[in-house]
Amino acid sequence: MVDKLDRIQEQEDLLNQLHIQAARGRGGTAGEGLTHCAACGNDIPQGRREAVPGVRVCVACQQWLEVQSKQYQRWG
Repeated sequence: MVDKLDRIQEQEDLLNQLHIQAARGRGGTAGEGLTHCAACGNDIPQGRREAVPGVRVCVACQQWLEVQSKQYQRWG
């Protein structure tokens, strides 16, 4: 249970960092992309890295972050 809570906290921290970067105008498109997801550590496929310059998270984590962002905007 603790591991699951730690992972959720890490993902929330990442979501906050991505929101801060977007607010500062850097978003996720500038800079060099990662080869491993910043949220879960899984490999980010080469195709995704080519399609999304500056990518920081895998597709699964991006989807999760988008859901969380929508929920956050609804409550924030």
